[in-house]
Amino acid sequence: GKGGGLRTLLVGLINSAQKYLTAESFNFRVNASSTIMKVKQIWTIEFLKDNSCLVHIRSSLRRYLASDNNGKVTCDQEAPSAYSNFVMITQADGKVSFQSDETKRYLGGAEDNITCFAQAVSESEKWVLHLAIHPNINLFSPGKKRYLRYDAASNVVRCDSELPWGPDCVMTLIFDFKEKKYGIRTSNGNLICCNGKLEPGPSSRSLYVLRVRSGLLCLSDGEGRVLSSREGYVRSLKSDSPSKDELFSPDPSPGQVTIRSLLNAKYISIRSGEEHRWPECGQPRHRVSTRARERMSECMYVCLCTRDHPSWQERACGGDWHKANSKTSDGKFVTTKSNGQLAVAPGPAQEFILQLTNRPLLILQSDYGFVGFGPGTSRLDGNRCTHEASKLSCDEDGYYQFKLGESRVRMSSCPACLHVQCVRKRITFQLRGNETRTLWDLMQFGLETDRR
Repeated sequence: GKGGGLRTLLVGLINSAQKYLTAESFNFRVNASSTIMKVKQIWTIEFLKDNSCLVHIRSSLRRYLASDNNGKVTCDQEAPSAYSNFVMITQADGKVSFQSDETKRYLGGAEDNITCFAQAVSESEKWVLHLAIHPNINLFSPGKKRYLRYDAASNVVRCDSELPWGPDCVMTLIFDFKEKKYGIRTSNGNLICCNGKLEPGPSSRSLYVLRVRSGLLCLSDGEGRVLSSREGYVRSLKSDSPSKDELFSPDPSPGQVTIRSLLNAKYISIRSGEEHRWPECGQPRHRVSTRARERMSECMYVCLCTRDHPSWQERACGGDWHKANSKTSDGKFVTTKSNGQLAVAPGPAQEFILQLTNRPLLILQSDYGFVGFGPGTSRLDGNRCTHEASKLSCDEDGYYQFKLGESRVRMSSCPACLHVQCVRKRITFQLRGNETRTLWDLMQFGLETDRR
């Protein structure tokens, strides 16, 4: 896995009755009675070795699933034991089965009767993997050691980006509940088809069966072909045994921003051999910064790096992210001189505007679910089990507007504005005001991994 640790994958597990495996907090009971995926239905699959199917299954309560010799399933262990080892077996239809490594029996059942006693796999012992990661991701190919990128010039997806930089490297996973298949939506809103072309809506050509190999994703079209980065562009190729070119790592997609000074309305720019300065008003790619962050005390400390440069500064910011100031580790603030050059000096803080640049399709998520239209209405709900991607725009003051769906947008002479805000471990959008009920997850963050 990354950083030498275990590779993990967040999933929901759907049984043959279309119910999710659930870890209850009361007595740490396990059942399969929920039709939607919330926190209690999310499990962490821990892959114990590379090129191995041996896994641990951990609940959202950080307890490990286990089964004894009598087939009784428990989920109350804070540390894994021999009875927590399962072999994850991918079936021909893409579903998975979990065989206890100790008893050689299979996990299955429905409602309150979850056991691990079956000696053979039937439909009751098959589970559909529903990825529980945020849909906005970067897809990394271990074979090419590159990220997928939408190439607007040729209207295909290529695997040629050393760093996941800009909106074209952001892919959006969609899950078709009816087919139990996945699609990959590019930054222009279209889906990758098996022939490498892009089309706007899901179909048999753009939906794939998900298979997992040691925490990596393999997408099969059901006809013996898998999505591959082997050739010049991404498309399905025949493969009896998928290689690293047919496997992809679903990496979190950190937010990338431009930083503009309120003093002179210029953008920060870093060029090789030059000082940090704001010489122009445009927004070329090298002005975009990626945030890798860690929470310390009540502040959010952020490391800034550009496309071609390592981290050059730490900055501490408060809660309101539509305006921010930069502060070095010795307590001095970053300011701008009249010629655009950056300087670090004591004195009053100077404010900058941060504008999000790599979310052409924005997905908002709260603690209760995704933001989307209620069934048969134009009302937005924050507890939907499926997401709806919205188009994002930002004004000169750093306030955001978004719309969901071309045909269901209600235009207003005074549209609601939002701004980016840091709240605990999330980067969020918030309507003007301090109501916590208006906070939505923009993305899930992790420290970037240097793959070079």
